[in-house]
Amino acid sequence: MSRTQDRYLYAIQALKKKYLCVRAVDVTHYLGLSKASVSIVLRQMRDQGLIEAESDGNLLLTEKGQQQASLLGIRIEFFRQLLADAGVDPDQALRDAVSFSWKMSEASFEAFRAIKTGQASR
Repeated sequence: MSRTQDRYLYAIQALKKKYLCVRAVDVTHYLGLSKASVSIVLRQMRDQGLIEAESDGNLLLTEKGQQQASLLGIRIEFFRQLLADAGVDPDQALRDAVSFSWKMSEASFEAFRAIKTGQASR
């Protein structure tokens, strides 16, 4: 799974929390990207079984897509809480947590989690 697809899963999931129906154009506006770019990535995500599109264009996360979005949510919440505990403004903590989660490798994330839980190797 690419970090680009993570961004799309996050966008679809966030929009689903606010609206009953989420279409490609909503993802386009949410991410601030071109329709063509969004169309290409959404097609790839459909091909990989991460999303489905209903006949009216409503986007749905498949079970596989939902699992990946949940893992991303765990990463975002981890960093959001870490930053909030350090005194970062809550809105900024969320923005930074989202950014970290998209850009950080799984190995680095696991290293941070190990430090937080006191299980880091020295």
